Order: sequence, then C-alpha cells, then structure tokens
Amino acid sequence: MEIRFAGPDDMTQIKSLWEYCFDDPPEFVSWFFSRRYRSENTLAVYEGKNVRCALQLLPYQIMLRGQPVKTSYLVGLSTWPQYRGRGDARALIRYAFEVMRMRHEWVSILLPFRYDFYRKYGWEICYHHLVYTGDREILGPAGKILDDIIPATKGQINLMSKCYQKFMEAYNGYVIRNEDDWERLLDDLHIAGGTGYIVIKDSEATGYVLFEISNRQCKVRELIYITPEAKNTLMRLIANHYSQVDTIVWNAPPDDITYMDMPNPRGVMYRQPYVMGRIVDVEKALKVLRTSGEVDLKIQVIDPVLRWNEGVFRLRNGDGGLEVVSCNALPQVVMPITTLAQLLWGYITPIQAQKQGRLEVLDNSAIDSLKSIFTSTVNYIIEDY
Repeated sequence: MEIRFAGPDDMTQIKSLWEYCFDDPPEFVSWFFSRRYRSENTLAVYEGKNVRCALQLLPYQIMLRGQPVKTSYLVGLSTWPQYRGRGDARALIRYAFEVMRMRHEWVSILLPFRYDFYRKYGWEICYHHLVYTGDREILGPAGKILDDIIPATKGQINLMSKCYQKFMEAYNGYVIRNEDDWERLLDDLHIAGGTGYIVIKDSEATGYVLFEISNRQCKVRELIYITPEAKNTLMRLIANHYSQVDTIVWNAPPDDITYMDMPNPRGVMYRQPYVMGRIVDVEKALKVLRTSGEVDLKIQVIDPVLRWNEGVFRLRNGDGGLEVVSCNALPQVVMPITTLAQLLWGYITPIQAQKQGRLEVLDNSAIDSLKSIFTSTVNYIIEDY
C-alpha cells in the first residue's frame, strides 16, 4: 500500500470510484472532474498503479472569528468495496492532515455522509441550518412584483458578490468567495436545471435568490438580501411559480425568524446539522481568537489522531491577539479536540460544553477566561462541497 498525490493519468480511475460510491448525476460528475478536480488536491491509496481509496481537498478561505483563514473542504472520500475494512480511509485521512498542515491550513471542514464516522477523526458539527418545508406559499403569497428583477447570470457576479458579502457580515465561518467560486456555483446550479434572480435598486443588488425546481418541489439554495423589502420581493417571486411548484424547501440561516410572520408556523421548520469543523493545528488555529479582557488559561487537549495537538496549551493576551503556546503546566480545563473545534467556531459556549460533559473544569477560576475567549457566534455556510 502506498499513499501519495494522484498522478496526471489517475483521474479516470478516481472518477470511476466516485461514480461507483456516490449517487450523483452523470452531468455533475463530468462537470466536477473537468472544472473542480485537480491532481495536486487529490490523495489516493494505491496498490501498484491501482487506486484503492481516494479523497480530495478543495481549497477555500473562510471568515473565522473575523479573520480570513485558509482551509480545505474534504470531499469524495471513497474506497472500492473489496478494500474496505483494511484501514485505507483512516490512513488517507491522517495523510491529508499532514498535507493541510504543510499548506498552513489550520482548520478543515466537510459535509459528512455520517457524522459519527468523521467524529472519530476529530471533526464535529459546527454549522446547522434552519430548514423550512411546506406548501408553495410557506414563504408568503404570490402577487404582483413592482421591483426591478434581472436574471442571475455570470455577468452579474459582481452585483451578487457585493450583496453576499454584506449579508454574511452578520455571520461566522462563511466562505469568502472569489470569482472562480461564483462561476462554479452558477455552473452547478445550471447543471441541476436551476435558475436565479436579482433585485436591483439604484444599480445595486439588494437581494438575490438561487433555486431549482424538480418534481414540483422548489429547493431554495440561496436567499440573500440586505433589505427586508428585497427579501419579501424574492419570497413573492418564489411563490409566483405556483404553476410549477407544490412544495418549497429552504435551508435558511440558523438565526432566521421568517416563521414569526407565518400565519401557522407549527411543523414547518426544523434544525438540520450541516458542516463539520476540525482543528488541524491547535497552536496556530486558536490565534484567530480575540479576548475582551485579560486572560491566562491552561487547557489540556485530547487528540488521539494528531499527536501535535496533544498536551497542555497556555492561552493569554498577546500583541494583536491571543498568544498560544505549548507548556508543561497543570491544566485548568480538559477537553477533546472535537469540543475545542466547536468552541473555536463559537458553535457552542463553554457553559453548554460543561453542562453536556464535553469539557472538564479542574479550576473554577478558569470559567471566566473560557467565556471571555470562546464567545458565541452564528455560523452560516452554504457550500456543500
């Protein structure tokens, strides 16, 4: 068994493995391997020249705690069935961590096929959506639209990008999209038969919606707005598809309160766990944190997968941010790497973690420092690969 980056002639094998393991439409697979696949971002387990197991590391930047952070979105982990149970996936994931660390990617994200599978490798849930599902008028009634509406095309990427960035300022953990990201996103939408529209006011986008319709269901991929008027217009535009749609599904941000305006919101929404996060390098990753007061905290991190994350770390105020160093002192708090990831992302608070038994406080004086360092945030990410 050998683990290495994919060679220039290995794409056909890796594509065949993807097609065998995942139920994606042929049009998407062809597009993905022509536009998104890169051998330098693909790792595989080989037996001779034959690929046994593979994964891909898609590079992104996310906004984490107000700081742009490099990351890899791990996708396409797959193993031929005759090789399953031999530890190929485990070995490949460990190798991927080495690669991420070498690339100065201190955190990683993924959307799992099973949450418990990736938990054992140190990922944990750091995002969820508020999913609305109901009849075609769940988001409001159909009616006349007086605002200026234009189609969402590649020629309008700049307009949508400004709107997206403004909307996302309220959130943590979102993808900082570049033009290539936008083009891929719109290509993917087109392959799925989807479409989109933009609300224009004074030559600027005040909102946009991207959606696809299949089997009389409208799946809203993105509903982004910077004014309530634009949001209402977009929801009315969706409802105006009454001749094509019976039901609507929308993965809204976790803090959305659209349900408050619904005549009968009971049973039309639920919380859906989404992307998982993982700390690749504790000492480097925690430096994005900022504190509101003086702190000096020693935490013990338990990470059986990555030896460089094991041990006690001292967190205290430094020039321009948090100083994080490994030390030999007695810890005040003990936690697994999964809990630390959720605290870093701000997905849970230290008090929630303690209440749920996800960390152990050995020194009660440390609680105030924990709360000062690991403040709560609202995380929102739309990308699923």
